[in-house]
Amino acid sequence: MPSVPKVFIILLNYKGWEDTIECLQSLQQLVYKNWSAIVIDNNSPNDSVKHLTDWAVATFSNNPAAFTLMDDTGILEKKIAPETVVTLIRSSHNSGFAAGNNLGIKLALQQSDCDYLWLLNNDTTVAANSLTELVHKAENACLHKQKTGIWGSKLLYYHQPDTLQAVGGKFSLSTFRSSHIGENQKDEGQFDIEEVKQDYVVGASMFVSRALVEDVGLLDESYFLYFEELDWATRARLCGYKLGFVSSSKIFHKEGKTIGSSSEGHKKSGLADFHGIRSKIIYIKKFYPQKLLRLYISLIASVILRIGRLQFKRARKVILLILKTN
Repeated sequence: MPSVPKVFIILLNYKGWEDTIECLQSLQQLVYKNWSAIVIDNNSPNDSVKHLTDWAVATFSNNPAAFTLMDDTGILEKKIAPETVVTLIRSSHNSGFAAGNNLGIKLALQQSDCDYLWLLNNDTTVAANSLTELVHKAENACLHKQKTGIWGSKLLYYHQPDTLQAVGGKFSLSTFRSSHIGENQKDEGQFDIEEVKQDYVVGASMFVSRALVEDVGLLDESYFLYFEELDWATRARLCGYKLGFVSSSKIFHKEGKTIGSSSEGHKKSGLADFHGIRSKIIYIKKFYPQKLLRLYISLIASVILRIGRLQFKRARKVILLILKTN
């Protein structure tokens, strides 16, 4: 491995070109310089590709080779020039979070100098030393022969930068609910620790070794939204990998702006609600089929709850999801 590992940063854009540009601008302030960004536009209907292209052309006007625009065909045959800073992939369709990110991951792995991948939500900004800290922690783990494959950052709310969104994720097999460790706590250094007991690295910032992707595989495209990172972490654990946490890597997240995501169920958009349930069923069926009956019982209870909230369409969708996956 080279003394200065190369990191490919993967950003998935869907209609959020303004957030994506702000994220890219924050990446340009990184202390760590051996990186290249791959932005995938998931077939946005709002001219995102044009806006992103216009920004890149203007930003790199003195170095046109720093920006490349390509489509999603023949990804496995395409190369990124060493001087390229931003590659924009124009996807012909939107197949969800996992499929979109996989386009970038596949392209990155085609590059012989790819050592690490950093999957970032496009509605984040990063602290200047955030990537330096991730690389340092990962390289130190490698040096000490520690089989850690995915590292998380300290996630803080973009609009409340002194407040934690998460330092890791937990998933309960008794309630079938996921939760964020440290959520809504003031950041007073209580999680400035070496290790967090987490079930998954929260997807807003996942720093991944090339070795893990080659051993475990890509993100599972069965999920359109949600549970991709828990699925990846579960498969990683089954392959003997541990999950890492780097408290000194700080990421500021706007949290689910595009799809109306919220940690509070009653505030979720219809899209977030539907895919959260669908992905939960897929995950449990894949890894814990013996718990499916218990899951369906809990979903029946959620149907009653939605009816009580007069959310009749959502209640009907839950029933249809149970019937389709049974």
